[in-house]
Amino acid sequence: AGYLVRMLARRVCRMKDDLDLGVSLSELGSHHIDSHLDFSRFTQTREGVLDILDIEEKRYYIMLRKGESAVRTALRDLPKDSGEVPDEILFRLSEERGLNPEMAISIANLSGWPRLGVRVGFAADMAARNAERTKAAAKEKSKIGMFPWKDFPETSRDYYDDTNKTSFEATALACNQLSDSEINLLELSTEVRVPPTHYVVLDRTLFYPEGGGQLGDQGQIGKSRVVDTRIEGGVIFHLTDSEVPLGKVSAEVSRERRSQLMDHHTAVHIVGGSSRALLGPHIWQAGSSKGSRYARIDLTHHSRLSREELDRIEDHANSIIEANIPVEKLVMHRAEADEKFGFEIYQGGPPKQAEIRVIRIGNHDTQACGGTHHDSTGQIGELRIIRSSQVQDGVERLQIVAGDTAREHAREQERLLNESSDVLGVSPEDLPNAVTRFFEQWKSQKKRIESLEAEIVRLRTDGGGQDSVEKDGVRYVVMEVEAEMKALMSMLGELTRDPSNPTLAVLGTREGGGRIIVASTKGSTAEERHNAVEILNSISVHIQGGGGGSRTMAQGGGSNPDGIPQALDSAREIIGL
Repeated sequence: AGYLVRMLARRVCRMKDDLDLGVSLSELGSHHIDSHLDFSRFTQTREGVLDILDIEEKRYYIMLRKGESAVRTALRDLPKDSGEVPDEILFRLSEERGLNPEMAISIANLSGWPRLGVRVGFAADMAARNAERTKAAAKEKSKIGMFPWKDFPETSRDYYDDTNKTSFEATALACNQLSDSEINLLELSTEVRVPPTHYVVLDRTLFYPEGGGQLGDQGQIGKSRVVDTRIEGGVIFHLTDSEVPLGKVSAEVSRERRSQLMDHHTAVHIVGGSSRALLGPHIWQAGSSKGSRYARIDLTHHSRLSREELDRIEDHANSIIEANIPVEKLVMHRAEADEKFGFEIYQGGPPKQAEIRVIRIGNHDTQACGGTHHDSTGQIGELRIIRSSQVQDGVERLQIVAGDTAREHAREQERLLNESSDVLGVSPEDLPNAVTRFFEQWKSQKKRIESLEAEIVRLRTDGGGQDSVEKDGVRYVVMEVEAEMKALMSMLGELTRDPSNPTLAVLGTREGGGRIIVASTKGSTAEERHNAVEILNSISVHIQGGGGGSRTMAQGGGSNPDGIPQALDSAREIIGL
């Protein structure tokens, strides 16, 4: 839906530009709302809609500026009098640059291809292409995995009866060894510290299997460690680090880890609800992940979230925790859930079963969810939103720590703050100013060092000797320096900028695996006699690398820094020194 709204907004922007209307998109939207819409039926606020329109219009013009270069590049081999664009070019501009065909053609018309148009039927072909890709992706995602689930009856999922219960008795129906190739296919999370050797099937279990973004439980079956838990076809497979005998077994889910997973899973629901309450009903969950160390939730939002906004969401979420609201775990038929709660409860994805579990936290948040959760929000204790990052345009990822992990995070942050303050000899309150001061001093010193390095090069080369040789009216500078690439470029500027002193310079450094730059003074006899790229390609073999550039400037790198002396000797030989 968001994609279609964006395409519609951009089409309106293009149309109002064609008509030379002197109004903004939000002004048009405001007029339409006031004149033609019964806005009382909308979930989004009037201000929210107008803000989104303002943002989309700004993005439209930014994309136009960036798109002009992309369109020119894509059409560079197309004659200016062409009437149609090859389909593949339009597909690529749409998929890689976000330029729909009409917009790409509009940019092309303004960029020197006035006759270009979209062929009849292209829109239908593009829709079919996208549908086919979506279908293929869904088919790939739905493939059954590696376990022989058809050989066993469905496992009784006793963890739903009491998520706080961790000890149980069961019957081991099967225990089979995993091959190395099967282990590689498992894509184990970083929380699995020991690779599994076997899978075990029980008739019943308290181990929650990985699903719905929540990692699988860990624990013990007899003397064997359960390092992960998976489910396929209703059968739960316990991945263990050793063989488990068949028959009656005693098992124990890691209580501490289960509690932390419930902290994080319940916290994700709370943060999602708080985000909607504060930012608006357009907030939609686009994905989530819950582990024992942290959780994350991906939210659709039209703008980047500031630290102030994250703090507001965090405070609101913690108020829900402090209110100790009961967490209801409802089991109901999907049709009943649809009628009672609407499709908004499927933000984590639509379930395939006819009977579903619904998690309801008062009036704060209601979602269809099969994970493990606390019985009340107060059991979490507290949560922190560590940071946010942009997953893609319009999707913000919030990283969350909750419960004991939140407290550990706070202690770790305090420890780092105190250690950093001790290193700089200031109080924690003065640390930001001290860091800023030291950083500015470092930048100033770095610039000074680069300037001095360039001056050293100039003095070394002006004085003659091995580093600088004058031959047939050209100064040749071939030398090794201890500097990074940026400093090398500065040195080259000093050496080759004076047209009255034609120079060919070959500089090498062992930094970064070995770097070489070859440059000559533009428009001089040095440029006429030598091709920088050819010299670079001939000598870069000594550092097991390569590079490229132009006749007057070429640079490259390699993986053998000790080959720099041989490369420079080879350069002297090529030049004839």
